[in-house]
Amino acid sequence: MADKCAICGADINLIQTQRLADGNCICRKNCRQKGFKVYDYVHGNLPGVKAHLAQVERGTRLWDHYFVPREKTKDKTQKLKRFGSYLYVAEDIGLMAFVQNDYKFMMFGKTTRACVYRIADLRSYQYEEEVVRNGDKTEKKSMARLGFINTEGLYEFVLTMNNIKEYEKMKKYFDTLFGIQNTLGNAANVWKQQMAAVKDITVGFHAAVRGEADAEAKAEQAINSLDAAIYGDRTEWIQRADAALAAFDG
Repeated sequence: MADKCAICGADINLIQTQRLADGNCICRKNCRQKGFKVYDYVHGNLPGVKAHLAQVERGTRLWDHYFVPREKTKDKTQKLKRFGSYLYVAEDIGLMAFVQNDYKFMMFGKTTRACVYRIADLRSYQYEEEVVRNGDKTEKKSMARLGFINTEGLYEFVLTMNNIKEYEKMKKYFDTLFGIQNTLGNAANVWKQQMAAVKDITVGFHAAVRGEADAEAKAEQAINSLDAAIYGDRTEWIQRADAALAAFDG
């Protein structure tokens, strides 16, 4: 008996079926093809897959609208920053894109799809190495694992790097962007953020104890201050991204 795709409803046989961790099945030829190859369908569930497909659809439209023109622009303020082969950062609009190139035949008929993220939502970027076998020899494969908050669908992915130096260049870029680099000149800003966090946490705690009407707002402010102290103040990047996304959706 054939299964039915939980997304499009098509009848699918065993070969055509991609079974998800929650027991649902989707079709490989249509619905899975709409997502990224790196998405973990085996351990994913139906809501997560649907969110990813929507993420790719919208991300591709954002890529075509914002990123493609910036690949050829002569305006230095709009130049894209590229890491590895598939990660592009557009500082002026506070967005970044992880892309997948699809080809109709061999290296011909290329189309590009994308998952687009707010720069401010990048929460972790860590270096990893994997030992792979190449014929009779083994070699180390360098990569960076990037994780995002406030993201449904593909919220974490691995970016292939040429070597650890390329990763360190990317790490320095984002650390500088978020103001969390370990330099003497940045120490004063970090200290101010930490003191602001302590103050807001104290205010939020006392507001909660007293049952003040704005206790919830003060608690949220405390969380935001603590977040800025640890991960850097990302207010500017949030504002840039929200303005770009509002203009796109409007």
